Amino acid sequence: MKKICHTIFLIMMLVNASALHAQTIPNTATRTTVFEKFVPAIITLSNGKTLKQKSANIFLKNSSLVYKHGMLNMEADIEQIKSVQFANSLYVRVDTCLALVIDSIGNKRLLCASFIDENAYRNQLLNERQITNFELGEHVNVTSTDISSDESKEYPLNNVFFFDINGKVVKVHERNIKRLTINKNRRLYKITIQSAGFSWDNPESLMKLLDLL
Repeated sequence: MKKICHTIFLIMMLVNASALHAQTIPNTATRTTVFEKFVPAIITLSNGKTLKQKSANIFLKNSSLVYKHGMLNMEADIEQIKSVQFANSLYVRVDTCLALVIDSIGNKRLLCASFIDENAYRNQLLNERQITNFELGEHVNVTSTDISSDESKEYPLNNVFFFDINGKVVKVHERNIKRLTINKNRRLYKITIQSAGFSWDNPESLMKLLDLL
């Protein structure tokens, strides 16, 4: 009996630790960049070379890298970038954007690229304010890297998740993940996605799936 209780306790501890380790992904933002200020970053290029950038940030319009060049904010050439390491976060290139590494299990990683959903923001403004379509252009401005936080603005975010499995990146979608699940874990996969509280937009839920691949 003691052995069974001890085993259950260990399982609970592991589940809690996983939940604490996985980062929370916000659904809205009050500025067009991830960080409140431009911060130092180490950029790894596609050819393996590394560069140190004193002032860098992630632009949420297209999840790209922006940096300070004198008084100007410049957007980096995404094709030349492999990864960007900030103090407490790592971003890796996925196609034409940068995705945050949320958590990992061995050689498997959960990634997320966040974008400002401009259509949802336009609809939000139309619903909340008495403005015309002509005036929308003045209110919807996500073409500049405005780092000032404005509580009156709430940009909806579209969070796109990916699994990086031994270097192969797959967009998280039920059809894709079911196909990747190994045979011995098919039953566990079905139980997991049908369990209460599971969400395809929740990092903790997705980490449970990643463990089955």
